[in-house]
Amino acid sequence: MKSKLPANFLISLKNGSVKISENKKLAIEFNTKNDYRMINIISMPVKISGRKSVIKRLGDARNLAKTLKKEGVTLDIQHHGKLVLRLGEKAKPRLSKIITMSGDIEIANIKALRSLEKEG
Repeated sequence: MKSKLPANFLISLKNGSVKISENKKLAIEFNTKNDYRMINIISMPVKISGRKSVIKRLGDARNLAKTLKKEGVTLDIQHHGKLVLRLGEKAKPRLSKIITMSGDIEIANIKALRSLEKEG
């Protein structure tokens, strides 16, 4: 059974922001206001070993996206300020529905998604 912690965390936050820096340079920015959450990844502060491919990770995100939509919350994941993924309420998947097998995950920029995967 998958943990509901990420979804519960994202749903419970209503307003605020967090910035993570590495060597005094902004790495990750998180903002939340009402039912909108945004994560902007400028650089990955840590390398993740033994990781799954981005497509497999998107499959893992289905439950999170479904829960966010049920709660009326949207999560935008950006890379250098450009939208890469949208999960939850305002996701409008078109062709990405074939890849993710979810109506709650929108791939806005596949090229940026691949670039983000190479960084991590």
